Amino acid sequence: MSTNTNTNKNQNELGALWKKKSKTGMSFLSGYINDHDGQRIDVVVFANSKKTNEKAPDYRLYVSKPLESKTSAPTQTKAPVQKSKPVVEEVEDDIL
Repeated sequence: MSTNTNTNKNQNELGALWKKKSKTGMSFLSGYINDHDGQRIDVVVFANSKKTNEKAPDYRLYVSKPLESKTSAPTQTKAPVQKSKPVVEEVEDDIL
C-alpha cells in the first residue's frame, strides 16, 4: 500500500470501534469518534432491542460516560486523575 493512500485514509477516519462482551456475555462495540474540532468522544454501540419496524435503526450509538467515583469525601492533597471505565448499559440483543 502506498504512503499517499495511507495518509488519505487516516485523514478520512472519524474514529475506531472494538468488539467487546459484557460480564453477562452480551456483545457490543466500544471506541471513540472525533468531532469536527478533533475532540475525542468515547462511544458505545448496542443493537436496537426496541426495533418495531423496518425504518427503525438496527443499532444505537451512545456517548460513553465515565463511572462516578464512590468516594465523595474531599481530600487535602490533589491525587493523580485516573481515567474511569465507561458505563455500559445492558440491552437484550447482541450487536453482532
